This record gives sequence, structure tokens and C-alpha cells, in this order.
Amino acid sequence: MPITTHTFILMDKNGAIIGRIVPVQLTPRVQGEFIPTVEFSKYEPVFSKLEHAANNMLFTHADEMQTEIDRMGFYVTKDDQPAAKFKVKGLQVMEGEAIFELQ
Repeated sequence: MPITTHTFILMDKNGAIIGRIVPVQLTPRVQGEFIPTVEFSKYEPVFSKLEHAANNMLFTHADEMQTEIDRMGFYVTKDDQPAAKFKVKGLQVMEGEAIFELQ
């Protein structure tokens, strides 16, 4: 059950909405259900590579993939505060969930 009625809107550096996150945990990281948009399809391969590396305990490769994702410049807004943009760090999208830290 979500802890808030507000969702986070996940966007790429160009402002395209790639998904929505319904949080179930807000501290120390935001974690919740990830609902992708069609725009997510261009990023799905890199997140799949991260998931594969993590599941197979390929830690060096997982770190490299995480660094690549962090450099992509993702950010979130809240559905009730669309003008406020928050950069994210450590974004992971796996098995229908997303987790990240606000910078």
C-alpha cells in the first residue's frame, strides 16, 4: 500500500516522461512501484543490463552500469509540484519497482 497519494514523475534530461513512481518508502531512499511510459523503452536495455549484473553478483559491471545511468541526467517532479525538479542518484528500475535518492 502506498504511503502517499502523490506520485513521482520520472523524466529524462530532455523532459520526456519515462515513468511514474508510486512510493511505498521515502527514507532514506524513494522506493515504489514503477509504471513505465512508452518513452522508457529507449532506456530499458541499460536498466536490464544493471539488473542482470546485480542478479549475477557482477559488482564491478553493476557499478559501471550505475555510473552510466547516473550520467544520463534523470530527474523527478511530484505530481502536486510539477515545477519543482529534483535530480536523482542511484536510479534502479527492476522487476516493476524503482529506487533512487534525491540529490
